[in-house]
Amino acid sequence: MSMEKQTSVEVGQDAPDFLARNLDDQRVELKSIITGRKALLLFYRGGWCPFCNKQLASISEDIQKFRHAGATIVAVSGEEVEKGKELLKKLSLPILLLSDTEFDGINRYGVRDDNPSDYVKSRGITRLSKPAAFVIDQTGVVRYKYVGKNAQDRPKNEDLLRVLAEIA
Repeated sequence: MSMEKQTSVEVGQDAPDFLARNLDDQRVELKSIITGRKALLLFYRGGWCPFCNKQLASISEDIQKFRHAGATIVAVSGEEVEKGKELLKKLSLPILLLSDTEFDGINRYGVRDDNPSDYVKSRGITRLSKPAAFVIDQTGVVRYKYVGKNAQDRPKNEDLLRVLAEIA
């Protein structure tokens, strides 16, 4: 298995663009979705992950607060499009899910998990992203970065909303 080069994105840098697939199985560029808008870019491990489901459901519960803050929300995983469709249906998510099976965005943001747990490996999953959140301003600059240390480590919605509110 080839190990693609990972970079690390820091606050103050331009948000890297990447290609992924939307749930209509169309290739889309992140920039085409977020240019000129505030964005919350989430990386999640997969629809099988209870901690990911909890986080995405929590963001959905607060969707009006995120919309009021002017945020476009994009959630990315390394799973196939069909898995994203299943998750969208299961949780009735009002956010855009992208499939990054080529790990283009996951690698560009430096959030690939190179050491999945034995539990994850037992499910046949050898590549996934760490849970992560990036807030990107209207000019395409990363204003907030949170990369979880483990599957349960996620930012609080209040923290994400506060950062979004601070962006004019």
